[in-house]
Amino acid sequence: MRTKTAIVAVAALGLTLLLGATGCTRVRLDQTASTASKTMSKTVALDGAAHLNVNVAMGVGELTLSGLETSGTAMTGEFVYAPASWLPEITYGVTEGTGTLSVRQPESSKVQPFGRMKNTWDVRIARGIPTDLQLRLGVGTGIIDLRGVDLTSLDAITGVGETTIDLSGPRATGFGARIESGVGKLTLRLPRSVGARVTGAKDGIGEFRADGVTVSADSWVNDAWSGTGPKIDIVLNRGVGEVDIVLVD
Repeated sequence: MRTKTAIVAVAALGLTLLLGATGCTRVRLDQTASTASKTMSKTVALDGAAHLNVNVAMGVGELTLSGLETSGTAMTGEFVYAPASWLPEITYGVTEGTGTLSVRQPESSKVQPFGRMKNTWDVRIARGIPTDLQLRLGVGTGIIDLRGVDLTSLDAITGVGETTIDLSGPRATGFGARIESGVGKLTLRLPRSVGARVTGAKDGIGEFRADGVTVSADSWVNDAWSGTGPKIDIVLNRGVGEVDIVLVD
């Protein structure tokens, strides 16, 4: 038990250092920072984009990310944060029909030692627009509901905490994904009727559970993988903790 605890602690420290080295938010202490929570609502117009590149990076907090039905809008979001230095940075621009959206917690965010901190984001991105999505989560929880989002690629690092990524529902086109689970629990919800494969799930430390999938070498596939139609092909790099794969009708 002590050995396993030590491994988890070392892995958590290593992941924290890795997140800092790869450009995720670094949190600094500030004796004078105010911890009164603030709320910001934001709407970003699609501005004629036919394709989206979306980059969401949260160093610490709770993220809910889902699809948006409203036409002509790339993103809506509501952000509750404290201290004031955690005001998210949101940028958007369109070049040759591709809209690039970035939602980030500021680099070197300052916090008051032992003060009250809050960082809750509710972000909704356009459905029906081909979308490359990049997620960088540090410490906290994430509910990533991508049902109905027309993904063309997914690149996600889940950090430290508990994250659910929901890729279920019908898919008109397939896509490739890379997911790195850090320290904690990752739940991956996949459609039963759309071909799905997860490769690399044997790596890492901790429990791995797969609902209703077959095993072939280092790959887990559902029954629909052998059929025709769109395919979801996922490379999973596991860290320390639990991974659950759940098939959804």
